[in-house]
Amino acid sequence: MNDQMNRQSSEILKSVYRNADMAYESSGDVLKHCANTKLRNEISAERERYRSVASQARAELVRRGSIPKPYPPHIKMMSKMGIGMKTMMDSNSQKLAELMVRGTTMGIIDMQHALNNSAKADERIKQEADSLLKREQQFCDHLKRYL
Repeated sequence: MNDQMNRQSSEILKSVYRNADMAYESSGDVLKHCANTKLRNEISAERERYRSVASQARAELVRRGSIPKPYPPHIKMMSKMGIGMKTMMDSNSQKLAELMVRGTTMGIIDMQHALNNSAKADERIKQEADSLLKREQQFCDHLKRYL
């Protein structure tokens, strides 16, 4: 595997790891405010997928000799505080779905950017990232019924 392919593949994996890790933590913060059992179950299931994706991306990064780095603690704290503030007065299903859609969309944008800038990355990595992007979009589309 050439150096450029490995570097670009690692960039995609880093984006996947960062976003799955952040989504895992943020969805846990959203779940603390979720009283709707159906929505809670859907977010919980997606949260477990985030955990699995983050773990797989992390393992692949380590295998490739890269260091997996989550978002910095201050970014995670800002997210936690934002969720807390936005749900303080209103934590209905619509508000929680909106928060999840916004967060997921931010992750989609970041991962799509990484894919667009990694044309020479390993095809398997690109396909897996593209599959994840499609799953994330489906999750957003699914949450729209709560809006």
